[in-house]
Amino acid sequence: MNAPVINADEFAAFVLVLLRLSMVIAMAPVLGSPNIVTEAKVALALTLTFVIAPLVSVEASQMPMTWFGFAWLAISELMMGLALAFMVRLVLETANLAGEYLSFQMSMTMVNLMDPQGGGQVPVISRLVYIIFVLIFLYANGHLVVIKALVDSFKVAPPGVMVLWRPETFTEVLKGVGRMYILAVKIAAPVVGILFCSKVSFGIVAKAVPQMQVLFVGMPLFIMVGLALMGFSMDFWPRLVAQSLFEAQEALSRLIGFFAP
Repeated sequence: MNAPVINADEFAAFVLVLLRLSMVIAMAPVLGSPNIVTEAKVALALTLTFVIAPLVSVEASQMPMTWFGFAWLAISELMMGLALAFMVRLVLETANLAGEYLSFQMSMTMVNLMDPQGGGQVPVISRLVYIIFVLIFLYANGHLVVIKALVDSFKVAPPGVMVLWRPETFTEVLKGVGRMYILAVKIAAPVVGILFCSKVSFGIVAKAVPQMQVLFVGMPLFIMVGLALMGFSMDFWPRLVAQSLFEAQEALSRLIGFFAP
């Protein structure tokens, strides 16, 4: 039995597919988490590459014959993978933003934890909201949305095609950032609104009864009320995350269309 013959064009296409997949796996939410060991990420990238690469149509005439040309194609593949991962990552970054709003209203901005995903310190409420969002993201098959977008991107922009970044690409990314802020406001709105009214009420009480220590009475109350309101409003979070994932999937389809040669 003879060993399969792999020519230079097929090997170059395999490497380009691996680069795009590796960037998405390294930057996508959950898949690119630092909690997952590097060996598992490498194994996942290689496994997906071995599955997807034979299905990708490769034209030998499009493959560069020089190292400089191949380097440009490699950079193009990395940038495309970064754009795809960034659009999905915005869904979970909403949790950190909503947690910032909640922490500020609950007077817990000084209570921070180390965020292994971002490498910095975030409020404890942000970390709690992020963990809940990750569970909802996995339950809603958000990781499959990432893989589907990858497969679709190879159909529209196969390896070996230099991707030209159009103005519509940056417009779509900015729209994704806008949707992130809107979703964060929707998540934090019930808690922020009621806590704001509570703080106004305590301000009136402080003016009416100056002897009352509003600061020491209000801070524990704001925390308890905020946590209770978060518990009641969590019933709506899966719907918001599902809607955000649906919008992100549509945005990924439009973004992939912009990559077409």
